[in-house]
Amino acid sequence: MSFGELLTHAQVWPFSMVLLLFLAISLLEIVMVFTGAGADFGLDLSADIDIPDVSSHWRVLDWLGLGRVPYLISIAAFLLFVGVIGLFVQTLQLESVGLVVPWPFVMVGAVLLATPPVRFLNLALGRIWPKDVETSSVSTETFVGHEAEVVLGNVSADEPGQIKFRDSVGTMHHAMAYSDRVDETYRKGDALLIVGRRGAFYTVILHPNPVRIPPV
Repeated sequence: MSFGELLTHAQVWPFSMVLLLFLAISLLEIVMVFTGAGADFGLDLSADIDIPDVSSHWRVLDWLGLGRVPYLISIAAFLLFVGVIGLFVQTLQLESVGLVVPWPFVMVGAVLLATPPVRFLNLALGRIWPKDVETSSVSTETFVGHEAEVVLGNVSADEPGQIKFRDSVGTMHHAMAYSDRVDETYRKGDALLIVGRRGAFYTVILHPNPVRIPPV
């Protein structure tokens, strides 16, 4: 079996796709870093690198060390480990016994095996990753008081949704937020006011006098 046939095998191709996604994200990161196009597309590749103080509901995120380095790096590393582990396991089985386990079972195992190295990478890089980058980055604490807009999902007190907002230097940021009001849920397009943090997430209320975020 040729390498190309192996990568397109019915029980192997999902892992090939995972590796392709890893390459695509890595290429995106490289392009954004060298062209500075992240802000133009509303992407914030290096935001919120402070260590999140997540609640018990999100304790697994704290264990993984998410937030210590840019999230796209953690995602890319996770995809790389899952793809390599899955490809290695299926290739080994094909070459040794000529049969493979159905890919969903291997995918579950690969995801579980990938979490420890991703955690190690996040913690290791988090120790040396610069916290104050000489760019337009600003402290996430200064985002409190900024106007935001819901862009994905619903923002409630129990479930976070995605918001976007501009910082004091005009850079667009995307983040997750909870409603600070237990009885209020905000939907896509609602103008909000950032009033605080809940661990790695922001807390928001309905903006009493919105100006509306100017288009990107």
